[in-house]
Amino acid sequence: MKRFSKQMTAIFGISLLLIGWLALNAITAAVNIPLRVDFTEGSIYTLSPGTRAMLQALDEPVRVEFFYSADAAKDIPLLRNHAMRIEEFLGELGRVSGGRVVVRFIDPLPYSEAEDAANAAGMAPITADGAGRKLVLGVLVTGPTDRREAIPYLNPADEAYLEYDISRAIVSVSRATRARVALITSLPMDSSFNPQAQQMAPPWQVLAQLRTLFDVEVVAQDAEKLPESFDALVIAHPKSVSEKLLRDIDRYAVGGGKMLLFLDPYCESDAQPSGAMGIGAGGSSSDLGPLLAQWGIDFKGGQVVADRTYAQRVRARSSGGLATVDYVAWLLLTKDAILKNDPAFAPLQNIVMLSAGEVAATVGSTLAMTPLIESSSDSMLIEGSKLGVFADPEALLREFKSDNRRKTIAARFTGTIASAYPTVAAAGEASPPPAATPKPTTIVVVADADLLRNEAWTQEERLGSLSLGWRPFADNAALLANSVEQLCGSNALLSLRSRSGSQRPFDVVRDLQRAAEDRYRAREQALQARIQDSQKRINDLQKQKTPDQLLILTAEQQTQLEALQVEAADARKELRQVQFSLREEVEALGHRLMLLNVIVWPLVVAVAALGFGLRRRVWQRKAVA
Repeated sequence: MKRFSKQMTAIFGISLLLIGWLALNAITAAVNIPLRVDFTEGSIYTLSPGTRAMLQALDEPVRVEFFYSADAAKDIPLLRNHAMRIEEFLGELGRVSGGRVVVRFIDPLPYSEAEDAANAAGMAPITADGAGRKLVLGVLVTGPTDRREAIPYLNPADEAYLEYDISRAIVSVSRATRARVALITSLPMDSSFNPQAQQMAPPWQVLAQLRTLFDVEVVAQDAEKLPESFDALVIAHPKSVSEKLLRDIDRYAVGGGKMLLFLDPYCESDAQPSGAMGIGAGGSSSDLGPLLAQWGIDFKGGQVVADRTYAQRVRARSSGGLATVDYVAWLLLTKDAILKNDPAFAPLQNIVMLSAGEVAATVGSTLAMTPLIESSSDSMLIEGSKLGVFADPEALLREFKSDNRRKTIAARFTGTIASAYPTVAAAGEASPPPAATPKPTTIVVVADADLLRNEAWTQEERLGSLSLGWRPFADNAALLANSVEQLCGSNALLSLRSRSGSQRPFDVVRDLQRAAEDRYRAREQALQARIQDSQKRINDLQKQKTPDQLLILTAEQQTQLEALQVEAADARKELRQVQFSLREEVEALGHRLMLLNVIVWPLVVAVAALGFGLRRRVWQRKAVA
């Protein structure tokens, strides 16, 4: 009787636990209590600390409208799952923000007011099927002053940047005005008078595009101070910056200002006369006085990164005339050279750089360096004096000797820095201005300024004297815009990185497919080789016949042809068997996984629980004895 009561007590306790668990789930679902744990790889359903800080910093509510054509995407699992991921993320944003982010889900059904709202919001419908069915999957973010920013289409391929993109849009619309950018440059980036053409030259395309996104104020190099208020400072190839302006730049950086520097060891866009009587032209090197060394940034002026892997192919004169060779000083950097988990740089596909340099942190630097763009290991440093008008690509290639070391071409530096002008007053000042209190700063350094000029990344399409617009072939302008946008955001936004996606590839199935494809190709190549060999034998026999017998097959030719046909039929049958075997292996894998999940693992858990219960009973009996 005692044993029976213990068994009943155990069953009753387990039943109470199950009932309690079901009741807890029902209550939390009904009242929306945030009681959950994220066990996913990369914690894709948990907001980053940077996003949480950004949400807490919002002063007024921001509206987020998610436009999604649920009915049109019901037969497309990829889009349906991606939309579910977005919906869950936006729901988490609304929950964590405590009412600072108001989320609204809208299904733009055809011929409805919601469809009109989606069109007015600038959503980009995509074609869902061959019947012309349209699908909307985008977000509109509206700030407290009715500033709006739309993401017309949330591509599933860019899911890793979903958190950054939406957080960036929230930060952007929460500002009362557009972000302000100060620009210092020695290059003719802005509209200027061209003495050769006797007319005004238009601004460089990178600056024209930057002005569509931000309020840009150009600061002369001989100015005495920076503007009163701005969000980020961009400096492109500084050369003759006045000492007073250098001091103000130093105060800005020490006080936590955010900067983007385009420094060039050999700026071909700023060609200077060189050689006897000024014949020829050589590039100049950027100069920021004592600032970089004091801040802890090492920029190797005058030394250019030469790279065999990313070298551009150019037409150059050689001993045999014009030839296409690798110009190791001009680089076409692909995604392999770009940091993959940074939202500002990871979306970039390719970057063109002309005579780029290397940056590093000095010994004892207080700044933490994150490489953003790197050369390959098949690279070396060369003197910029070897370049210019008379550069010989073939000679550079012959003298190339890799040092087997990757070089950082662009990097982000974060941390506090010491002032380069702590106490000494500038010329003409009675006393030095009060030193800024050191605050964490962010400085992005790109060791090339030539990438900003039009010829490096875009081409104008013309019809006679009529301009048809510009066609970019590299992401140089996106590098500038993304970096400035990231710097103009909050410090919380700077801490965000790309996240792992919710889509999990079937690696085993993919490996099976690759193995089957390899077998298929190998067998197909062998078949083609044997067919060609048989055809060659038939042709050889054909040549041995007299002209009056050319249209008649000999017995040997007939035998060869029949054997060839049989062999081709057998090979095609074998190829079909390879594909059939692949399907069988994939289906067998699915069956094994189903058995593991539905039967094997529950049995393992049950057996383990039974073993633990029996062992516990043995312990109890021993204790009683």
